[in-house]
Amino acid sequence: MTTTLAAQAVGSTVTLKVDGSDTAFLVVHQGNPDPGVYDASCEGTWLLMKDVYTERVWDNRNDYAASLLHAWLNGAFLELLDSGIRQAVKTVKLPYADADGSGVHSGGAGVSAQAFLLSMREMGTPAAQKAGLADEGALLDYFADGDGGEDPLRAAALGGTPTRYWTRSPYTTTSDQVWTVAGETGKCSYRDGSYSYGVRPALILPQAMPVSDGAVLPNGAPGITSASGVSGADLGARNAPFAFEYMPSDPEGASLSVTETLDQTVTRSLTAPSGSTLRFEAVYDSLSFLKLANGVHALQVTASDGMASAVFDASFTKAVTSASLTMAQPIAASAPITAASLTVGGSIPDDAALTVRLTNNAADDQPVWQDATEAVRQGKNILFANQTAANGPAFNFRIEVSRGPSGTGGYIDSVSGAFQ
Repeated sequence: MTTTLAAQAVGSTVTLKVDGSDTAFLVVHQGNPDPGVYDASCEGTWLLMKDVYTERVWDNRNDYAASLLHAWLNGAFLELLDSGIRQAVKTVKLPYADADGSGVHSGGAGVSAQAFLLSMREMGTPAAQKAGLADEGALLDYFADGDGGEDPLRAAALGGTPTRYWTRSPYTTTSDQVWTVAGETGKCSYRDGSYSYGVRPALILPQAMPVSDGAVLPNGAPGITSASGVSGADLGARNAPFAFEYMPSDPEGASLSVTETLDQTVTRSLTAPSGSTLRFEAVYDSLSFLKLANGVHALQVTASDGMASAVFDASFTKAVTSASLTMAQPIAASAPITAASLTVGGSIPDDAALTVRLTNNAADDQPVWQDATEAVRQGKNILFANQTAANGPAFNFRIEVSRGPSGTGGYIDSVSGAFQ
């Protein structure tokens, strides 16, 4: 049965391939331990290797960000992970203490890492319990608050032998000592960083990562399909809003973050269930389509599961050579309408076929439309011949324009006027 890392209980065990071998990791936290202390990058499933992996020197100075062990974890060790897993390991910002105890760098100022050591505070020991200890972060859910004494939850072994291992916490009253955990009892004490002790790597993976029979699987990238064809499809010439439909899907069934882009400008962002049929909103919406210039336009849809993404490209040519405008609701008047004026703003070529009609009984079942084309072209008022308005006087207009023999395009950007 395939689930996700998000479904794994804190304290449960999953396996990752390290140097080709299935290696057990404990789920020690789900989510961000404390958004006030940790950067948003730390949102995910926190994994700690169940056993000590190897023994190495920390460094002769207890500055974690510049330490040899930090460099090894994010270099040689990271390369030992299966490539599909390694690509998904989050790059996070972790709280870490100054070696001299002058402060803790938290949030976005934390040390950048993919593989890392847990701090004393994350494993249950607050600074108030130990001299020479700073509070680096917050307690992880797997551990319990304590005084740094014996705790079997912290105990670990290397090859079956209980082995002392490093934390990332400096002993802040010196420049060369680091807090460690006794492998047999879980008791905390500090040791010289130039000695060789155990390493228990930790890392954070996205909670959407698939898990099958306890094994964390490489994430499957999402895909996007469309009845319009494959990515790169030419949707042809369009003279009116149209429905361009597509379907983003995720192999693990995760919800996807979807972004629609028109001519390199994001027009819509949403979260959609895997396998849902969506419609590109900017070309379906009448007003959005109306604002587009004639010519070729590029559409792009991106779907992401937070770890990988898929892109679908398409294009179409807007070819609108005529337009018509009217008011959806006429303007009612309290007295008979006898005259009106109308101005059509924009750019209308001289050879364009333009027709303007006005009515003073727009509320009637069969309004009387009066041609006002020449009056509008010349900026003159229109006197209405009709004097009947069974449903009361009401004003409306109809404008129809299309390209002339020259093929020169134009546009209407405003319609204004008055009546009496």
